[in-house]
Amino acid sequence: MQSICSKCNQPAVYLRQYTSESLCKSCLVKTTVERVRRNINKSQMLKEDDRIVVGVSGGKDSATLLDTLFRIEKDFPQAELIPVLIDEGIEGYRDKGLETARQLTSSLGLELEIRTFKDLYGHTLDDIIRLRPADSNGACTYCGVLRRRALNTAALELEADVVATGHNMDDEAQTILMNVIRGDSQRIVRTNRPRDHSIKGFVPRVKPLSELSTRDTVVYAYHVGLPYHDIPCPYASEALRNDLRLFLNEMEHKRPGTLLAILHSGETMSEAMEHQEGVSDATVCESCGEPASSRLCKVCAILQEIEGW
Repeated sequence: MQSICSKCNQPAVYLRQYTSESLCKSCLVKTTVERVRRNINKSQMLKEDDRIVVGVSGGKDSATLLDTLFRIEKDFPQAELIPVLIDEGIEGYRDKGLETARQLTSSLGLELEIRTFKDLYGHTLDDIIRLRPADSNGACTYCGVLRRRALNTAALELEADVVATGHNMDDEAQTILMNVIRGDSQRIVRTNRPRDHSIKGFVPRVKPLSELSTRDTVVYAYHVGLPYHDIPCPYASEALRNDLRLFLNEMEHKRPGTLLAILHSGETMSEAMEHQEGVSDATVCESCGEPASSRLCKVCAILQEIEGW
């Protein structure tokens, strides 16, 4: 027997378990956009005349991010959306994402900006992984650090007021637990910094999808008909995040609302630790002049490491 939409009594296509809502296609789209809008307003992520760099990858999260922001920002004609894709140089993976990102941005009448690891750092991620010694960092460590710098560099070049990324509730819960497991609770503050407390040299980052689950973004992208690719990254199996994803998926299935509770716990910890001495301090990298938490920023440390191989 088909379930009925909680909002309008039409046949439902999706059960949002953590809110106990059965939703038809129309109400699924409306409530998803509204959840994103409320999240933006609650945390004062965006302003009416912002120049917004939107990180896109070709996947379902960034597709949902760009589409929902496009719908929301229609009410603010002074705002500008600039989709930016970072091409790490992962053969057989990034080219698929680039293709779907171009389809999506073209359908919205937006021009896609592309930056590459090769141009910025002289190496693709594939190059780095082929060169690295057996006892070096995992692929995701190199990729994450270099991607963050590449996106910030692009945002500075494009004179953006803010960078919006497609991190969803699952991503954020995984990150919070990773930092706890690693004993690096201070990183929770650094990765959840409010827009008005950004570090000089970094374009403020916001996460409008942080109160949507992965299931939400998949179902939204599917029912809206957004082009996206779902090929897993070939390096993903190396990451601790992968193990936590499986654990949290099981917990959310058994106890809906677990992810949202972890997200709110992370926000509480971040607020409590924000003003502790040393937590928010940043210095300047002695090599490149970018913000850093030690003598060298992580990008320069990685590039020096690569040169020594």
